[in-house]
Amino acid sequence: MSMDDILHKGVDNSTILFYSNIRSSGTHLGDEMSALRLSTLRKLLILLSLALLLSCKGPSTHPLPPPEVEGERSPRRIKHIINERIRSIQTVEAQLTVISKKKPYAGTYKALLFFKRPSQLRLKVFQTFGPTLSDLVMKGNLIEAYIPNKNTVFKADLGEGTKKQRSGLTPLDLMKGILQVGIDEAEELSFAQNPQGDIVLNHLKEERLVKKTEIDARSLFIKRETLLGPGEQPYFITSYAEYKKTGGQWWPFRIEFREPLKEPFMSFEFQRVKTNGPIESDIFKLDVPPGVTTVHQ
Repeated sequence: MSMDDILHKGVDNSTILFYSNIRSSGTHLGDEMSALRLSTLRKLLILLSLALLLSCKGPSTHPLPPPEVEGERSPRRIKHIINERIRSIQTVEAQLTVISKKKPYAGTYKALLFFKRPSQLRLKVFQTFGPTLSDLVMKGNLIEAYIPNKNTVFKADLGEGTKKQRSGLTPLDLMKGILQVGIDEAEELSFAQNPQGDIVLNHLKEERLVKKTEIDARSLFIKRETLLGPGEQPYFITSYAEYKKTGGQWWPFRIEFREPLKEPFMSFEFQRVKTNGPIESDIFKLDVPPGVTTVHQ
């Protein structure tokens, strides 16, 4: 079963899936219309449906302040609380806006996000009322990206075993920021506090500082993660904000990515989030037309 088939069925009558069904290339709005060409009237109806859909409010998200966590603030306990929260979210389906300031793709786009733990993710980005710009699937360290305007699928293994030298941001850093991978239970940590009163966890690897995690002292929600390269120089920062409760789980409705000394080059602003619903494995397979070029990187 393809992703289009799943989306066409409207799993759980989800507006997210209905929206992606309309946007998916090659999707039919009904069996009785499948043999007809897309007329001007039909185009207008689709545009009207999308406009009404985008104007609707998402499922109930409670604008409550994050709860205060009582008790000690030891690195071990903070690590445990963060990991338990992250593990409580096993799947996510989301409708969001992607704002990019990085050329050549600077602009504001609509997107659909699906992910399933431990490490499956699909991110489909498209212009509002326009064509798909990119369709990305990630499984562990393996990543595939279909770029329709290049008629190409790019494939890469972004694991630590790769011989390619790190040069700033990698797509794996970006995906880990979305997936919120948590803190390794065996990871060595030191404890500090920044001038704003946030808790700072310093992540060490072979006695070298490799990451800093800044955490709200009251709620113990992650506010910022900074990845550090040689000489402890920061090269990538992920910020989390606007936590809201949806489906019984807390989710950051704004995620920003940036490189130091620069403005956020990309931000994700979530409109609808559904947590812990069923997601079939075929969701994480690219739907690629025949004749597409494959490039291994």
